[in-house]
Amino acid sequence: MMPVLRQIATQTGLSEEQLRIWTRRAYRDEDKRAERSEKLIRHAIAAHPLLRRLPLDVYAKGSYKNNTNVRRDSDVDVAVEYWGVVFLAMAPGQDEGAAMRTRGLMPYHGPLRDRFGRFDAPRFKAAVGEALASAFGPGAVSRSNKVFTVAASERSLPADVVPCASCDYHLAPDRWVSGAIWLLPDRPTHGSLVNLPRQHHFAGIARNVATARQFKRVTRILKNLENLMVAQGACAPVPSYLIECLVYNVPDACFAYLSRAEQVRSVLAHIVVEIREPACEWTWMEVNGVKPLFGPEQRWTRHQVAAFAAAAWPYVEAI
Repeated sequence: MMPVLRQIATQTGLSEEQLRIWTRRAYRDEDKRAERSEKLIRHAIAAHPLLRRLPLDVYAKGSYKNNTNVRRDSDVDVAVEYWGVVFLAMAPGQDEGAAMRTRGLMPYHGPLRDRFGRFDAPRFKAAVGEALASAFGPGAVSRSNKVFTVAASERSLPADVVPCASCDYHLAPDRWVSGAIWLLPDRPTHGSLVNLPRQHHFAGIARNVATARQFKRVTRILKNLENLMVAQGACAPVPSYLIECLVYNVPDACFAYLSRAEQVRSVLAHIVVEIREPACEWTWMEVNGVKPLFGPEQRWTRHQVAAFAAAAWPYVEAI
């Protein structure tokens, strides 16, 4: 082992055993607290006089739902999905009018119409905020552009509550993916407003089975490693979702090693090499298998990924 690498291993305390510890998905009572958070939010929505009459689904999504959570990213994502309207979301370059004509769709005629006859997203979001404030207390709930954040308690984890509406994601006027959700920001924002949590969930399960349950374990290792690197100033923060997607795009053979260190080195080596190729901008996909990982709507670039992977390499090369 080179002296510099030996020094990194000593300073960070990284070892094969530490990597194995990092594969674990929950700490202490976090699973129970996550389940309680989701249950309390569901009860809060059901108690609101307007929301309880609407066709809604309230469900967990994100890293807890997908079993890729790590301790320092311990908030719960909960969607409050209104399915009385189905938005049409268009992939880059697609025309919404052509899709509506192809499908013979009519404008929204549900109970939440504004004075222009459109779905009243602000009213729906306000009702979600009222429900949460009533259940948890106004001081425990804060509002940002896309989500309401509910503070943690002794028995529940912090939660990001996402008001959204059902969505069909059109790849062409006559080709679409159903079961997506459309986020409802307060103000215009960069990036896609389409999430595909259901597709993500089932694709992640399939990939985990195909890799003998190593996909999610290696994902947790890299999420923990990123947390350590950010704390040490070795890299800029990398979204947890992006890390999971990067690991998803790595070949199955990279997970076949018995050593955790060898697995992580193989995954990082693949990322370091392939991320240099422009082709990955249209071949690498989000875990949902629908949206390109480096499409024009994304808030990250492959150059940022390359910087993270290069910075992470010395940490695992030293083990």
